[in-house]
Amino acid sequence: SLNPGIEARGFIFGTPIALEIGAKFVPLRKPNKLPGKVISEEYELEYGRDCLEMHLGAVEPGERALVVDDLIATGGTLCAAMKLLERAGAEVVECACVIELPDLKVCI
Repeated sequence: SLNPGIEARGFIFGTPIALEIGAKFVPLRKPNKLPGKVISEEYELEYGRDCLEMHLGAVEPGERALVVDDLIATGGTLCAAMKLLERAGAEVVECACVIELPDLKVCI
C-alpha cells in the first residue's frame, strides 16, 4: 500500500501516516521539482491551471492508495491526484482532508 501526499502541507500529514500504517510515502509535487522521469496530471484552478507530478515507477499496479491533503476547496487538486495515481495503476481506496472550504465552487 502507499500513502501519497500532495505538496506541500500534505507531506506533513502523509509522511507520519505512511509510517504508522506501514505504507510507502509517495510525494505528489508541483511541476519541475522532482528529479528524473515523472508522469503528470494537469488540473484547473479558479484562477488558472496547475499540474501535479509523481516519479515514474513510484506506484506498482494494483497498489492501494490513501490520499492525504491538508485542505479541500474546489476538489481540483484532489481529483488530479486521484487521476494521476489511477493512471499509474493504483487503486485509490480513501481520501482524507483536514479542512474543507465549502463556500468555493466545487470541481468534482
